[in-house]
Order: sequence, then structure tokens, then C-alpha cells
Amino acid sequence: MACPDCFRGGKAVGDPTGETTTLYGLSTYVASPPSTSTSQSTIILFTDAFGLKLVNNKLIADAYAVATGFRVLVPDIIPGGPMSPDVMPIMDKVMEPVSTFDILGQAARVFHTLRALSYFGPFFWRAFPSSPACTTPCLDYARNVKADLPPGAKLGAAGFCWGGYQSLNVCAEPAVAGGTERLIDAQFTAHPSGLKLPDDLVKAVTTFKTPVAVAQAENDFATKTKLVEDSEALIRQKVGPGNGEDGYYYEVKIYKGVAHGFAVRAKPGDAKEADGADEAKAQAIEWFKRFL
Repeated sequence: MACPDCFRGGKAVGDPTGETTTLYGLSTYVASPPSTSTSQSTIILFTDAFGLKLVNNKLIADAYAVATGFRVLVPDIIPGGPMSPDVMPIMDKVMEPVSTFDILGQAARVFHTLRALSYFGPFFWRAFPSSPACTTPCLDYARNVKADLPPGAKLGAAGFCWGGYQSLNVCAEPAVAGGTERLIDAQFTAHPSGLKLPDDLVKAVTTFKTPVAVAQAENDFATKTKLVEDSEALIRQKVGPGNGEDGYYYEVKIYKGVAHGFAVRAKPGDAKEADGADEAKAQAIEWFKRFL
């Protein structure tokens, strides 16, 4: 599941405009829509491994709320807490090119690798995305939000990296255990991690005909693009082109020349990743506006 880009990237510049409160027993960042919005639909944003410790996730929630007119909830839901952003510059050191014959450089790389392992080793021990320790609280949270929505309001799910597994997983779950009503009314994920493909993507689309959008990084080493493309082809064989035929909606966009994490943590100075992040944000906003 993991790749170096899971723990690298840039910190966004900006001041979040939402507020943090407690919802369903979890600290939750709430990005509210403009006062002119009349919609009561809600989006749950399941973050990357850095959670609410990384301001990028809050700023994305703010952008979604303003552009869609929907409330956006970002729960602090990663078991044991999110990864510290302090690991990002350490991973940059690990990934710096070093000559084979540069003894001091190789020694420094080993040192920084061990430092990085001290961060993400414990993280994956407690918070591997497909483990029940992660999936159960995410499902419970989504069901609680859905149950409290007023009549006619809809629920969307967005997920990045670690959270991409969660947002797709809840698409295959009913609103109530044992029920037949879908839990999620529209889903967007960018560079999801930990997926079992094609099964997880097929289930997300077909179980309850949930509209599913995917932003896939071309150079993603956590979830191989070929597997995503093959999964999309299988879905097309099963249910059609995803344009509403028989009630199925899905889209997969491949973002050329970018790596895992681009939609949340575009690397400083990388214009292609910055543009890709903007395009992925627009993809998500249009998808949610269409279906929520």
C-alpha cells in the first residue's frame, strides 16, 4: 500500500475558515457553506495519513464548502491519531539522489530512513486502512451523519490516500445495517491507498449504484494506474459506460505526470502537480454538485 510519496509533499499556505467541534464522539473540523446556501446536504472528507495535523486537509474542506454550498465534515478518525507532518522533510532527505560511492551520503540516507520508519512503522501497525480498527469507526460515523440529515438531504464522501480506502468502502454499505438504502449518494477519491483491485472499486460502483469519481495519479506507486484502468474496464463490461445507463455513474481520470499525493500535498515548485491539484479539486466539486 505505502510508497514514499504517501509521506512527502508540501504544506499549503492559508488560514482555515471552519471550526472544530465534537460530533458523534470525534473531534471534527466543520467547513460551513456560504450563508446564502439553502442546501442541507453534507460531505464527509476522509483525509490522508496526516489528518487534521496538516492544514491542507482543512483548506480543501473549506474550498468544497464554498464551491458546492454543502457542509463538509472532516473527522479526526485515524486510530491513534494522524501522522506528524514532521516526517515529510525527512522523507525528502531519504529520496535525495546519492551516488553509490558516496559513503557519507549513503550513511545519511540510512539514518534518515530509520528516522522515517520510526514515524510510519507505528502508524501502519495501528491504522492500516483496511483494518476493522479503521473501517468500523468510519462506517459508524457516516451512518450517524446520514441518520441526522433532514429529509431530502444527501451524503457525499471524499477521500485521499488513507481516506480514499474509507470513502470507497462506505459506498458498498447500506445506510442502516442490513438495510437496502445506500449510505453514500456521491463519492470522490484521489490517489486512494490500500485497495484490493478490482474488487473494491467494483463494489463501490455496483453495490448501491453510488456515483463514484476517481482522480488517479499516473505515477502512483501505492495504487498502480494499470490496476485502476483494468478495474474501470471491468466495471464497463459489467454495467456499461457510467453515463447513467441503468442508473450507474462513474468516472476515472488519469492525471498525467504526477505522483501519489498530488491532490492534497502538491510539491512546492511543481507546476504540474499544482495544476493537477486544482483540476482534481474542480473534478470533485463538479461531481458533488451534480449528485448531491
